[in-house]
Amino acid sequence: MQYPYPLLIIAGKGGVGKTVLTATLGSEAAAAGRSTLVVELGGQHQLPQLLVDDPGGLGAPDDDGVIMLDQDLGWSTLSPDRLLAGWLSGRNMGLIADRLESSGALSVVASSVPGIKDVLVLGHLRSRLETGRWEQIIVDGPASGRAREMLRTPRQLAEATEEGPIADQARRAHALLTDPERCALLLVSLAEETPVNETIETAFDVEDDPGIRLAGVVANRVFPVEPPPASLESHRAGPAIRARYERERAQVARLEAELPIPLAEIPERADGFQGPRDVLETTVGRAPGPPTDGDRFESAAATDLDAAIGRRIVVAVGTGGVGKTSVAAALAVREANAGRSVALITIDPARRLADALGLPELGDELVDIDLPDDTSGRLRATMLDPRETFGRVIRSNAHSEQQAADILASPLSSQLADALAGMTEYMAVERLYELTREPDVDLIIVDTPPSADALAFLGGPTLLTRLLDNRIYRFLVHEGRRRNIVQRAIGGLVGQLISIVGGAVINDAVKFFRLFDGMEQGFRDRSGEIHELLRSDETALVVVAAPGGRSLDNALEFSEQLEREGVEPRLAIANRCTADPGDPLGDPAADELLAHLRVRRAREQARLVRYAAEAGVPVLAIDELDEPITNLAGVSALADELDAAPSSTAAT
Repeated sequence: MQYPYPLLIIAGKGGVGKTVLTATLGSEAAAAGRSTLVVELGGQHQLPQLLVDDPGGLGAPDDDGVIMLDQDLGWSTLSPDRLLAGWLSGRNMGLIADRLESSGALSVVASSVPGIKDVLVLGHLRSRLETGRWEQIIVDGPASGRAREMLRTPRQLAEATEEGPIADQARRAHALLTDPERCALLLVSLAEETPVNETIETAFDVEDDPGIRLAGVVANRVFPVEPPPASLESHRAGPAIRARYERERAQVARLEAELPIPLAEIPERADGFQGPRDVLETTVGRAPGPPTDGDRFESAAATDLDAAIGRRIVVAVGTGGVGKTSVAAALAVREANAGRSVALITIDPARRLADALGLPELGDELVDIDLPDDTSGRLRATMLDPRETFGRVIRSNAHSEQQAADILASPLSSQLADALAGMTEYMAVERLYELTREPDVDLIIVDTPPSADALAFLGGPTLLTRLLDNRIYRFLVHEGRRRNIVQRAIGGLVGQLISIVGGAVINDAVKFFRLFDGMEQGFRDRSGEIHELLRSDETALVVVAAPGGRSLDNALEFSEQLEREGVEPRLAIANRCTADPGDPLGDPAADELLAHLRVRRAREQARLVRYAAEAGVPVLAIDELDEPITNLAGVSALADELDAAPSSTAAT
């Protein structure tokens, strides 16, 4: 696979293999003699584990923040806050950068100027290209929806700010993104309906705005590649293999028909990608040998599941692409079948919950889900709408109807309600607060976005209050009232802030925030209550992971982050495990496919044994269903699998 664009951004739904593809393309480019930089966003450190044998033995980054992994291959991870401080220092404003960072003004900048972090990241990538050090930069980009937002931001911010160096950065970043000779987007998908839907939607969206070139689309982890032999039809694993083949071919055909761009297929490796020797191999995997007695995994019991979710609030967390939304929905169906009144809420902006429940759409209001007539409980579902929740919060907490009307009529109201740093997470917390006051709800199940955003949700109760308590914010909103803020700031720290993002932006933000006068304590009170509730025995966090790739390693790292936040998971669910494929048939073609499944299962079992030993919580393993979950029947089938958990600990 060759995509020789100076800046190549890789995007796709969470869990489709973007990071492995980034490592693969980076290795290929470097092996061809091109100086190549692979980049992770948000401070991630996953690529070195795929590219070097000993990631812990890497040296310190150079002055550009790059660690050389090989002669022609460098790696870097980008932190937006550090980029802002570094950008200021590079403009001979190092002292200002230190003062902004130590005073907390950096967070105010990020909060007051939606999109500034994306512009800084893209601007930094542009600067690295212009140094001439790298012939190609390959970026392990965000998930599809977030990628669309990031790519549109430069144009939006340039139009909003109009003046100042940040506006200049935004214009130059937009020029790079829309230059077909310098920049392109490579889309990655699994050959499954939901990822393909998101991929096609993303392709059309980014071609329209910002107008970025599409390098191609990759259908990843395809299995089986060839039609299964007829001899498999009589084998217990045969119908599932045949059904998967037909589903995947149909989805690959959709990609070919709807996206007139180059399409590549990568077969699934049975044993996944473990390190640098694997990333260049795209054939069906090597056999790691049969599992030893020590590799047999013992699944959690039904009593462990009941103990974890027999509470008031259950929060499903985990990385993207592990089936977290489906598991959350299945838990909700299971508990409704057991007689409980359940409210299921997703705070993930993607429409996966509506898809899983077979609904055309899901909005802010709780809607009843049709369950069988003999169901003794009730299930209702809702999707967080930050704007709607924002409006209710303002109307219920304003001191007067006029104050509420002024806030909601502000030109910045909808923009900042959507994009203000921490606002979406805070609105999710407010919506959860509302649901806890519903008189006929005795269980709330929360489907969170992927890991990093889930951490932001758990920190949501304090995100907005930290902004309200920030001394720069207090100065802007309260101390600066007597004079025009631009005039008052001249020569001071706020003046320096204005020089970065432009006086109009700061003035507009200050006017908006001033409308909240007197409402801050109400925000603090509710935030404190929810903060305590999320960390109490009334709440259980359930970590959802997949048994393949690095999903379990990521789940361990995520659990450690949760514990640092004062939240301990109660249960882990390993979703989509490979069932025992059974004995060989004696047909070489059929036995090759069965061996693939046997190898995959052996690897999964070994990973689960290690994960269970380190996780410190019960781990429930759920086999992959024969059919993908696209409607309520599929969710109910997964709920049945949960109900089929062993009554006592037993080997799977």
